[in-house]
Amino acid sequence: MRCTPAQVIVVSGAQQAIHLTAQVLLDPDDAVLVEEPGYAGVRGALAAAGARPVAVPVDEQGLDIARGARLAPAARMVCVAPSHQHPLGVVMSLPRRLETLDWAEANDAWVLEDDYDSEYRYAGRPLAALQGLDRGERVIYVGSFSKVMFPTLRLGYLVVPEPLVAPVQAARAVVDDHASMLAQPALAQFIADGHFASHLRRMRALYAGRQQALLAAAGRELDGLLSLSPDESGMHLLATLAPPLARHLDDRAAAACAAAAGIVTAPLSTFYAGPPQRQGLLLGYAGFDAAALAAATGRLARALAAAVPDAPARSRSAAR
Repeated sequence: MRCTPAQVIVVSGAQQAIHLTAQVLLDPDDAVLVEEPGYAGVRGALAAAGARPVAVPVDEQGLDIARGARLAPAARMVCVAPSHQHPLGVVMSLPRRLETLDWAEANDAWVLEDDYDSEYRYAGRPLAALQGLDRGERVIYVGSFSKVMFPTLRLGYLVVPEPLVAPVQAARAVVDDHASMLAQPALAQFIADGHFASHLRRMRALYAGRQQALLAAAGRELDGLLSLSPDESGMHLLATLAPPLARHLDDRAAAACAAAAGIVTAPLSTFYAGPPQRQGLLLGYAGFDAAALAAATGRLARALAAAVPDAPARSRSAAR
């Protein structure tokens, strides 16, 4: 990140940050490129501000900005989560990051960088934010404490280019003037005393262990039903439906089977604005210890195996 204190504007969460950005920078019906699949909250905040979200496919390198430029040549903004795309977990490649910044500068457009959980990175070096790579003052960075602390804290922040500080502050004052004056000083002291950095170190180690626990349980219980791969960051894993399961259920039906067994999952297809191109289930692990993850994975395996006549022998046995 490269900024001065004046460029940091405290808001009441990421949703308000996105809405404020849209209010200041976009006119009604302006096209905005968004990730497909992607976080529905981004599309909702943009639509509420009168903008027109345009879904752009995400591949293994992140949002395809060249494809987006063809879909909406006059787009005024692109919204991306380059550090850990939700829900696919893709990390945007450096060439794609630079291409996105070049597109914004060449088209007098903006980049809204949604960095919702980059603090939870378990392997490799920390990633450079798009904001830190930006030389044309085109990036608006959105951060939040919902994932790294707790959702009810309702504190987030914008880091805006210097020319936008005054207009964004003016828009902020119209909404509710300032975020919680009880929580802000407490959080500031928590950070200044070093507790926040310690908290992040503890949580990284804890969540990395819980991801491994989920992967181990999935290897024992879900073979032939769901396929999971490690992720270098985040708080959930994307489980792909294995062919024996996919022949009988789509991801919404699989999620319904899981819900009947007391397991809450999110179907990947619900994150698409258009027809879903992939099927899968999002399995959260951060809030559960290894024993709870093992028990839940067993219940999930039994629920899915019961719906699949040709399930693997291990899962059929578990279902009985």
